[in-house]
Amino acid sequence: MRRSTIGVLMAVGCFAFSGCETTNSGTTQVTGKTRSALTEWDVDIYQNPAGLLSWVPDMDIPVKFEEIAKLESSGTTASNSPSAIDDKTVQIVTDLKKRAARMGANGIVLREVNVAEDVIERQSSGYENVRFPDGSIRQVEAPVRISYQRVYKVTIKADSVFLDWNTVWTGEPATSN
Repeated sequence: MRRSTIGVLMAVGCFAFSGCETTNSGTTQVTGKTRSALTEWDVDIYQNPAGLLSWVPDMDIPVKFEEIAKLESSGTTASNSPSAIDDKTVQIVTDLKKRAARMGANGIVLREVNVAEDVIERQSSGYENVRFPDGSIRQVEAPVRISYQRVYKVTIKADSVFLDWNTVWTGEPATSN
């Protein structure tokens, strides 16, 4: 029992010192034809509406594309600094690009970016050393301690798409001469 308690305390300690950041792989709803896997570097990022994320260049969305899946991913950060929230969005967009690439998508269209503030409850317990009147030091079970922490949850929704580069700008099949 003592080893399991120590293991739990170490896990809680690692989580507490990690900055309380998480990224959830989210959901994928396949809506079209998947293709051979690509790398995340083959996936372009588009925004609709433009300007959802300031660090993503606004590129014109091609006229024609095929939707492969609807994607959603989220993560939390304990810091409210703009750079921490931007770092979290970079992690989430990278996750979305990797998932899109596994399905053969060569583009993602960001549709929605939400940043919400939340308060979470943390509980910790374990053992602590106590000095007794006879001079001995013994470990006794510590009471449960409850603390609250403010976190920011970032959620991004996107579509993974396949762009046929011969027809994306006109919507018409390419003609051969």
